[in-house]
Amino acid sequence: MSLVKSRELFVESAFPIAVDTVGDRTLIQKELHRHEYFEMLFVEKGSLINRFKGDEILMKPGDVLIMKPYVLHLLADAVKKQSRKAYCCSFLPQAVDFEIQSLEKLKNSSSPNKYFFKPFISLAEEGVSAVQLKFKADQRADLIALFQQLRETAHDLTDRGQALTRYHFLDLLAFLAEQYDRNKGVDRMVQVDLAVPVSRYLSGLRSTLNYIHDHFEESLKLEDMAAMSGASETYFCRLFKHETGMTFLNYLNGLRIERACVLLRDTTENALDICYQVGFNDYTHFGRQFKKHIGMSPAEFRKKNPQHVRRFRDA
Repeated sequence: MSLVKSRELFVESAFPIAVDTVGDRTLIQKELHRHEYFEMLFVEKGSLINRFKGDEILMKPGDVLIMKPYVLHLLADAVKKQSRKAYCCSFLPQAVDFEIQSLEKLKNSSSPNKYFFKPFISLAEEGVSAVQLKFKADQRADLIALFQQLRETAHDLTDRGQALTRYHFLDLLAFLAEQYDRNKGVDRMVQVDLAVPVSRYLSGLRSTLNYIHDHFEESLKLEDMAAMSGASETYFCRLFKHETGMTFLNYLNGLRIERACVLLRDTTENALDICYQVGFNDYTHFGRQFKKHIGMSPAEFRKKNPQHVRRFRDA
């Protein structure tokens, strides 16, 4: 059971939206897996099965399924050799609002952007892994057009392409929110993936993962994170590795390095200041971790990614 990291999918870590047809996806998983991002599936024609541990959902034309991060699942054809077309939209909440980076932040946010998440805010509830929405034939044409536009612009990595991608993504979320209001709720809340054999501490671990994503730049200690999850340190380490495929420290350092890459690319702040800003307290250690994760030094990374820095200086 693997964990797909956000940085494996999103070309721009500061712009976490990826859209494609299911058949054209580059990160195809052939076994039960989890990922760090949200996933939205829409079936235009044909059918799909989304398998969870101990359950499955059959998706037919007009169905939309939205899964939250870390849900164990596998996508499969319902009927082999059928004519099928479906879209997969992967995203992180900060694509809508940078202050909303997790379900916990979404649940407690007072931002008007919270409206865009209205159809699937129930994902913040304990035990809800996915929501399924069903649309009638007269609504499907609009959905198809929205997904087609989004897919076209998502492959354009220019400034224009990214601006249009965000516009079409918000348009899609607004459409779903409007239909949610009209229909007074979702078709189904999927309560699966709770019987993963690792134990009753799983929901606590996922809350802790959300906290880590929101506070990675702060001083986070293993013993505090274990206490937050409700497990002992030893069991927390085992559970964390089972869920993410990484140790707590490697995972935390990875988040910090990802943020450092954004700051090195998009600002003129010096690497020393960035080191402390993302949560490291020793520049030598920061440099070693940066090279371990990225394969080059911070200075080399900035030299290879100068375009945004230059635009920032000219602004």
